[in-house]
Amino acid sequence: MGELMKYSAVATKIRAMESRLLSNEDFAKLAAMENVPQAVAYLKKIPAYEALFKGYDETELHRGQIERLLVGTLYYDFSKIYRFCDKEQKKILRLYFSKFDIAIIKRAFRRAFNHGDRTAEEKELRSMVQRYTDIPLEKLDETGTVPEILEALKGTEYYKVMQKLDHVESASLFDYEMTLDLYYFSMIWKQNSKQTKGKTKSLLARSLGSQIDLLNMMWIYRAKKYYQMSEASTYTLLIPVTYKLHDSDIRAMVAAADERALEEAIQKTYYGKRFMKLDSRELETVYDRFLRKVYTEEKRQNPYSLAVITGYLYDKEQELDKLTTVLEGVRYGLPASETLKYIEQSKDAGNQ
Repeated sequence: MGELMKYSAVATKIRAMESRLLSNEDFAKLAAMENVPQAVAYLKKIPAYEALFKGYDETELHRGQIERLLVGTLYYDFSKIYRFCDKEQKKILRLYFSKFDIAIIKRAFRRAFNHGDRTAEEKELRSMVQRYTDIPLEKLDETGTVPEILEALKGTEYYKVMQKLDHVESASLFDYEMTLDLYYFSMIWKQNSKQTKGKTKSLLARSLGSQIDLLNMMWIYRAKKYYQMSEASTYTLLIPVTYKLHDSDIRAMVAAADERALEEAIQKTYYGKRFMKLDSRELETVYDRFLRKVYTEEKRQNPYSLAVITGYLYDKEQELDKLTTVLEGVRYGLPASETLKYIEQSKDAGNQ
């Protein structure tokens, strides 16, 4: 009864927001658009996107602006949910927002390495986003090099994390992104153990733990397949947390002599037994499928809990990924059927 009372208001709000998520029909219509401005004009008529796209001329929006506005709708939804939460729920959501912190910093590093200007948050959104983060967004937006990014991050928890790469000669974008990922998952796993309890703790443990296990499996595969890394170097990539994987599973995968041996090791894991056709090349697909399954089940089984919030935010992120794919298909003039195939590949993921 306590959880019902505690989450009834936010659950009602989220149900209303879920009704505004894009439908399969919306994606089909968008994929059939003749050009991107036409697709954006369609989005402007949809309540979930109208607020942020209103006031912009779709014929003048460039690719980077569109992507920033799309990401902005996720922050906008987070803000709406946050307002409906009590003090304890807000504390957990602040912890959850660190995921967005990492995304913001990653975009800054990508700009520095790729010399592009598609990383900063839209100026109109900064004041809203700044409420939930210690990262100086205005200052970070002005950076164009790694030293400038590090200088902007001084005073935040991320500065010390990034400083660890000072001794790495010619650190790459991969190095910085991997360091951020390792920090994020290790930190949030530890904070979940400290700050939460009961059902909230177990719900976060399942979604986070599954994600960490599968990411570690993917990174082991990539380290072997693309980088031919030594066992010692491979271990440095891994998040020092296990959920359904055993330490022996990790050791067997890292020590695998070739792809066949790796697949044999994968088949013996919890995930390999659950997905009978799982092999090393299927890891990314399984990652998406399994996470969708976890979030869907948690939300269905615990409709008045933290799962209703994390489940919605996951659905929104998936929608934005699909929407970005569809807009790219329209941009390059792909047939609608071909574009839709890209977003349909893992459609039945959670049912396996």
